Amino acid sequence: MVDDWTLFEGPFDSDEASDAIADLEEQEDVAAAMAEALTEFLKDSQEYAEEGYVESSLAISCLIAARISGIAPDEVAHHWLDRNRFTVDDDLRDLAAAAFALATRSQKNYLAECYDPEPWREFIAHLEPYRKALHSERQDLPEPFVPDYSDPQRPWLQVYWSHERGSLPRDSAYQRRSDHLAQAVNESRQWRAWWQRSGLQELILFGHLGPGPRTEQTSRGRTTAEAWFGFDHTHDLGDATPEQVVSDLRTGLSRSADYLRLGPLPELSDLEV
Repeated sequence: MVDDWTLFEGPFDSDEASDAIADLEEQEDVAAAMAEALTEFLKDSQEYAEEGYVESSLAISCLIAARISGIAPDEVAHHWLDRNRFTVDDDLRDLAAAAFALATRSQKNYLAECYDPEPWREFIAHLEPYRKALHSERQDLPEPFVPDYSDPQRPWLQVYWSHERGSLPRDSAYQRRSDHLAQAVNESRQWRAWWQRSGLQELILFGHLGPGPRTEQTSRGRTTAEAWFGFDHTHDLGDATPEQVVSDLRTGLSRSADYLRLGPLPELSDLEV
C-alpha cells in the first residue's frame, strides 16, 4: 500500500479525477474528448497504469457507464451528466470498457497498490454498477429517491462563499451574516415548504465574490441540487451589510428556483440577519 494515501470510496473523489471531469466540461465535443483521453490511456498504460492517468481514466469510464444505464452510486456523476450532454456510441463504450478493466486490474496498477486487499475489494464492489453498464449486464434500477424531511432541525440549505484568495474566513462579517441567514432559512417553515417541492434532500450553493475565474452552473443530482454563481462586485468582507448578504444569497436561490422550476421565492428580507 502506498504511504500517505487517502482511500477514496468512489471514482470521482481524487483530485486527478475531479480535474479530469472538470476539463471535459470545457470541451466543445465531450464524447470526442473522452475518446481521446481513453485511447491515450490504453496506449500508454499496458505495462503499468500510472498515477494520475488511472484515476482520471476510471472517472471518465464511469461517466460513460452512467450515461448508458442512468445508474450511478455517486452523486457527482448525476450532477455531471445533468450538466453535460453527449451520446455514447459502440466505439466509445468499447473504449470505456477496456479502460475500466485496465484501471481496475489488481496488478501493474498504481491505484490498486494504494489499497490493502479488503479496501480494494470494497472499492471494486462500489464500481460494479459501472462495470455492468459497460458490458450490458442486467441490473435493477434503484428505488426512486424519497427525501427525509421528518427532522425539522436537519438543514436543507448549505452555502459556501469564496473570493480570489480562497474560501472566506469563517470569522469574517460577511461569512457570519451568511451563516446566520442560512440558518434562518433552514428554520423557516415557509422556506422548508418551498424547498420540499423539489423532491430533493439538499440545495448546495457555491458563491464567488469579486473578480477572478469562477464557475456559473446549476445542476440536479439524484438527491441534491447545486448552484455555482458569482459577482464582479467586491464587498468589504469585514463590514458587510445585511442587505448585501441577502441580495447575494437571493441570486443563488433564484437561479436554483428557475432551474428546478420551484416557483417564486419566499421573502428573504423578512428573516433576521
